[in-house]
Amino acid sequence: MALPTMVSTAQLHTLLEQDDLVLLDSRFYLNDLEKGRKVYQQGHIPGALFVDLHHQLAGTETAFTGRHPLPEPDALAQTLASLGINNNSQVVVYDDMGGAMAARAWWMLVQQGIEVYVLNGGFGAWQKQGLPIEMGVNQPAPTEFRIKVSYPWLVTEEDVVANFEADRFQLLDARAEDRFNGMNETMDPVAGHIPGAINRPFMNNLNAEGLMKSPERLQTEWGALLQHIEKPIVYYCGSGVTACHNVLAMNYAGLEAKHVYVGSWSQWAKRMQRMMQEHSI
Repeated sequence: MALPTMVSTAQLHTLLEQDDLVLLDSRFYLNDLEKGRKVYQQGHIPGALFVDLHHQLAGTETAFTGRHPLPEPDALAQTLASLGINNNSQVVVYDDMGGAMAARAWWMLVQQGIEVYVLNGGFGAWQKQGLPIEMGVNQPAPTEFRIKVSYPWLVTEEDVVANFEADRFQLLDARAEDRFNGMNETMDPVAGHIPGAINRPFMNNLNAEGLMKSPERLQTEWGALLQHIEKPIVYYCGSGVTACHNVLAMNYAGLEAKHVYVGSWSQWAKRMQRMMQEHSI
């Protein structure tokens, strides 16, 4: 069954008056955790609610997790209820990075059976079309209904370790090519990539205007990359965020993709650092 993926600015504009629409602004900046909320208050698509990727769509980072572990199922269920999301909601998520941040929310919600889409081109495309923008903070209409949250598409660190012997899946890294190759690593304590992984930077899913490439173009590009791989693909990145953009792009192209190693390189680098420290003793 095909997953919902993208809507255009024109499509969203026609949806704004729907009672079951929940519009989420998921703008997020790793170097300034408060900026997303600030830019939301300065201007957003009418009716949008701000959702905080770092605090609402992620759990607490520890010495043994990646930067953005998934929240506990009960915590996400509470967040969804506080935003007014139930099984009948139609959710649209946007950001200002070509869907790189919005895709995390999409991936988390779509596996709950929620009808959720990413706005193609995000806030920038909406502004470019000269469509309405409002300021301030919208208040959600919470629901008492609780979605039973689970993460069937989650791949864990233990799964990745076991795969070195089991060889059940192929890892695919969404980070930029230089970081994949161990260069210009400024975020994690160890540079490089997980052994055996291949690379497809998520930015390659976008055209020059910051829109998702056409399904046909994506199908051709992804098909060329994966043509000799017969195993299922598990997607990862730096912290389990932009990997979701590759999953989104694959589904937009009509190709099957679901599983994400959420700990990603930020968790794996901590593992490598611990191993190096143990061997140096």
